[in-house]
Amino acid sequence: MKHTTERESFDALYPFSFITDEGGFIQEIGRSLQKILPQLLPHRHFSESFTITQPLPPPPHGGPRDLMGELVVLTSPLKEHVKLRGQVVPSDPTHRRWIFALELSISAPSDISALNLSITDFRMADPIFDFLLFMQGQTLNQKRLQEAKTSLEWKNRITTLLLSIALRTEMSESEEDVYQVTLDAVRKTFDWEVGHVLLLAEDSPSTLVSSGLWNMSECDRYAAFYHDTITRRFGEGEGLPGRVLEQKTVVWISDTDQKINLPRRETLAKLKPFAAAGVPIFVGDKVVAVLEFFKSEAQFDAPALIRFFELLSIQLSTVIARQRAEVEARRHLASLANASKMATLGEIAAGVAHEINNPLHTLTLTNHLLQRLSDGDRLSKEILRTHLEKVEICVQRMATIVSELKAFSRDSSHDAYKETPLRSLISETLDLCHARLLSKDIRLDVSDIPDWWKAECRPSQVSQVILNLLNNAYDAVLEHLERWVHVEAKDCGECFEIAVTDSGTGVTPEIARKIMNPFFTTKPPGKGTGLGLSISSNIMTDHGGSLRLDRGSAHTRFVISLPKKQRHGHGAKDEDFISSVPELGPSDDNDMSLP
Repeated sequence: MKHTTERESFDALYPFSFITDEGGFIQEIGRSLQKILPQLLPHRHFSESFTITQPLPPPPHGGPRDLMGELVVLTSPLKEHVKLRGQVVPSDPTHRRWIFALELSISAPSDISALNLSITDFRMADPIFDFLLFMQGQTLNQKRLQEAKTSLEWKNRITTLLLSIALRTEMSESEEDVYQVTLDAVRKTFDWEVGHVLLLAEDSPSTLVSSGLWNMSECDRYAAFYHDTITRRFGEGEGLPGRVLEQKTVVWISDTDQKINLPRRETLAKLKPFAAAGVPIFVGDKVVAVLEFFKSEAQFDAPALIRFFELLSIQLSTVIARQRAEVEARRHLASLANASKMATLGEIAAGVAHEINNPLHTLTLTNHLLQRLSDGDRLSKEILRTHLEKVEICVQRMATIVSELKAFSRDSSHDAYKETPLRSLISETLDLCHARLLSKDIRLDVSDIPDWWKAECRPSQVSQVILNLLNNAYDAVLEHLERWVHVEAKDCGECFEIAVTDSGTGVTPEIARKIMNPFFTTKPPGKGTGLGLSISSNIMTDHGGSLRLDRGSAHTRFVISLPKKQRHGHGAKDEDFISSVPELGPSDDNDMSLP
């Protein structure tokens, strides 16, 4: 009889509620709840029949103790649109049983009849409970809004930093510049105290050593750590750098006092608790560098920072891989250019030999004449002086040709740009091929070039371009009755134009579209590599100029555009672009980048 009284009391107070044991398994079900959810069975865990929609997020294990004191809202997949709201309270002092004291949440009277309910299935409304439930919802909404705002601020901060680093590293000329820009930006933005880069040791592909690239605040404080680091080598698994090398991923340490292998623990002992991050830089699937950052306080935003460092790893790896690919491409292009230059030398060798043979023949004849005059006692001072002047001219001519030949043949891809008179540049180039042209009765005309016309360039490279055009002209006019080559220069304001025109009838549109492509040639096998015009075009692009075919000319005409002055990167308005990127480096008086 007593059990019936308790059950009736339970149904009267909590008609839409249920009771569970301490494990969360349902023991009793209110009469009204049983009416609308007849599928609800005892001895099942409440989480199998209900979904917690408030509070958010749900407790990790979904036990009733976790929900005690909370205002809750439950929904059930057993019947759509059924929403229950209330509290979870213990039913006895031992907390062995828990009451999910709930009410049905409805928004329209029609919902009652749809659920086959009557007014007797409800207890009296509790306006205080409704108000508390509303306030809880407001608090949760504010919390969610603050979390969303914080997340958005972090994303904006990270995105801005990554963009700024990308803009600056894109214009960096070396890997060292890329790393230093990154160290400065990250340490400044997130207020980390130490930034450092380690590189693979030259004598071991699986060992990391300090690169000498640092950015630290309060250098005196970290002096011991600095000296400890630069004297160490880190193999796979050794310390933070070694763990990054081994795991090939971002390594995060929330406190350096953890029981992990940290060889530099003693020099960090005074700085704990200490957060640290190791960031791998890849080329292909190989770690080529590790960036490490340290901060002497715990980091509660660790997931966001870890994600940032992962994105930074991807971004910098792309930049470093591109830089190395560009260096390799330039090295390969320089090799091709040198090969093309040697091929050009082979073509003009006979003409150069003829240019040297002429003064040698003159020297031989002069020597014989002087001997005969000397033997006959007819060698006067005037005759001797005259013939010695001839000898001097011949020697100087041969020395000039040899000097021009040596200057042309050497690798000049790394030469500094220097101001060069255009007249001497063209004249010295013509010296190398003039005899070859004359040997085939090819007339060479050169326009008058003022002595004060000067261009900042690599003379040997520009000479290679002109010589390639002259050699092409030589081959082009051999089959023509009228054979001539004309070289002219024109002042075009910020640049000079050097045009080489031959008596050929021009280039067909089909060939013109491909003429600058590598390995394309119209010469018969064995007569050309197809690299001359392609390499010449690259040389002029590297000078900030161009090489083009003049399709409007009645004859075959190539035009070189050579800037009078060189600009860094040869790009337009580089300085304006750089100035638009916000400064990210450290600005504190105590900040210092160690060498």
